Amino acid sequence: MGGITKRYDILLAIALFLVAIPAQHYEWFALLEDQTLSFRHQMRLAYGDPKTQAIAPEVVVVNVDEPFFKAYKSFPLRRTDIAALVSNLKELGAKVIAVDMLMDFPSSYNEDPTLAKALKDAGNTILVAQGEFRDGKFVKINYPTEMLDQASASAYTNIQSNSKLVTTLSRLKVYPELTPVRSGWPFAVRAAAMYLGVEPKLDGTTLVLGDLRVPLDHQNLLYIDFPSLPTGTRFLSQSAGISALEFLDISGLNENERAELEFWVKDKIVVLGDTSEVSHDWFDTPVGMVYGVEIIADSVSSILKGAPLKAVKPMTAAVAALLVLMLTVVLALAVTRPMFRFLGALLIGVGFSALSTMLYVKAGLVVPTFYIMMSLVMSYLLIEFRQYMVERNQKQQIAKTFGQYIPPELVAEMNKSGQQVQVGGESREMTVLFSDVRGFTTISEGLAPQELTVLMNAFLSPMTHVIHDYRGTIDKYMGDAIMAFWGAPLHDPDHARHAIQAAMKMVTTMDDLKEQFIARGWKPIKVGIGLNTGVMNVGNMGSDFRMAYTVLGDAVNLGSRIESLTKQYGVNLMISEYTQAAVPGLISRELDMVRVKGKDTPVRLYEPIGFEGEVDAETMARLSKLHTGLGLYRAQKWADAEAIISELAADEPDRMIYKVYLDRIAHFREEPPAVNWDGVYTHKEK
Repeated sequence: MGGITKRYDILLAIALFLVAIPAQHYEWFALLEDQTLSFRHQMRLAYGDPKTQAIAPEVVVVNVDEPFFKAYKSFPLRRTDIAALVSNLKELGAKVIAVDMLMDFPSSYNEDPTLAKALKDAGNTILVAQGEFRDGKFVKINYPTEMLDQASASAYTNIQSNSKLVTTLSRLKVYPELTPVRSGWPFAVRAAAMYLGVEPKLDGTTLVLGDLRVPLDHQNLLYIDFPSLPTGTRFLSQSAGISALEFLDISGLNENERAELEFWVKDKIVVLGDTSEVSHDWFDTPVGMVYGVEIIADSVSSILKGAPLKAVKPMTAAVAALLVLMLTVVLALAVTRPMFRFLGALLIGVGFSALSTMLYVKAGLVVPTFYIMMSLVMSYLLIEFRQYMVERNQKQQIAKTFGQYIPPELVAEMNKSGQQVQVGGESREMTVLFSDVRGFTTISEGLAPQELTVLMNAFLSPMTHVIHDYRGTIDKYMGDAIMAFWGAPLHDPDHARHAIQAAMKMVTTMDDLKEQFIARGWKPIKVGIGLNTGVMNVGNMGSDFRMAYTVLGDAVNLGSRIESLTKQYGVNLMISEYTQAAVPGLISRELDMVRVKGKDTPVRLYEPIGFEGEVDAETMARLSKLHTGLGLYRAQKWADAEAIISELAADEPDRMIYKVYLDRIAHFREEPPAVNWDGVYTHKEK
């Protein structure tokens, strides 16, 4: 028990599920619950029993619609014609005539006496009144005009949205406190009671109509069972309705025509209403937009069928919520892998949704779904949040423990992959950089130890920033030297390009620092940088007592040799042919083809100039001329090579590479190379 009390995520999950009980009881999120209800009802219409979902055969809609008014050639319907409809429906055998047309103002044409007489003579009519509610509280009932109210029974319509944000009608509410009031029963309830010849009563949360007992939910709400419609029909009035035009005048009907109309209305509840577009009497429901008169007909049908949709009792919902809670907590405690934890929560959520949908479709049971699903999702997120915080703390601990002596990039990869620090490595194609300060010994001799430390920090800090900015990893600092690499610990397909960009930026950064160094009384620093690309072994290497994340291999050694040769060619930056080949679009000056000390395989060396589009035409022409001269030099055409290189040296007298080749040509004229000379220069020093 002590362990559970320390798990704030589990305690909050329990609290969420407990809060879900009053939340669904008082319908705090009615709009969202209605969305799940709409989905379930669509499933019911698609996969439920069509016979039980059809509208009750005792209910029929007689409507005035667009075709009616087109033939009627007037708007609105005159009350004398409403009187004719009532009289004719009574004559054809309608058992109850429910008129869904609000008439709370006297007729401008003095038609009320005619309609009142028709209503009184029929004796089986009910007029619609209007229930006025504010914030769910009853205010008053707006009755029909006094003359009509005395001639007919009336009842109010009160179907209201469960949400204050969106008007969605799905349930009919019975207000116990209004039942003693005149016309205090909902219109659909009064119509059904008149049809059954009884007085409606409330027995707790059960609507009693004689022998018919209709269960309501804990708030005395009846779920309206919107019926399935035949294929190709959108509205109930198209399948369970008939135009009022058929009943305006039945005096000239023959026996067959009269019998056909009697078939529609005899011994039925006839709901007379307006389904024309101009009336705007339509509302959003779980099955889409439905006309008001059709909602009344569906409500009457739901009552007569004994409420096919029944809400589960609140305690049942609470038990279901707690069961899901128990499964969620067990899942959280038993499963450690995030993916399995997610799949488990998903399985519970999908399973519960499927169960609630199946109960709705097959048994007509309305289980609160959104509240439990929300609690499940929030509980899962809480548990995942705690796991995230635990892992974050672990990562911070790793960073604190190892970050002092291994690169931050390695710490990040360890945190991401969860791998442990072990001796060993892997082979990757990478690019390595070596950088060294020219004449560092001379510089250090003129400075006090403390000032030398300040100088080195002023040099190493910006160089490190540049390397990190271009995704490089610092391997080590070796006095004034820097070793770095690209392509590990994180894979980088553009490692060579990033290394080139970093090296070129390091050179320009040192030029920018020149004035700062002079202002502080220091000599300007020049660096030599060498790069090589190849397969290297990278990883945590060392002993059981100390490890370092570093790179090893021939490609690394070649990078170090290349850096040491930069001063012999008078350049700040030099790369191997392998790095050159790995960076498409890189413009470089070929410097030499050499064998470095300890290597038999020759390698071409280049000085990067820039990228395509960044190098001016004059420089490109000089590069082309130099490369031509080098070709002549390797072909031992000394005079032609000397002429080209001398011309370049005249244009750029400070570039050392021209002097290097002019000296070699002079030497080879006096001492020609071997017959099988391949044009490669062999360096005897590192």
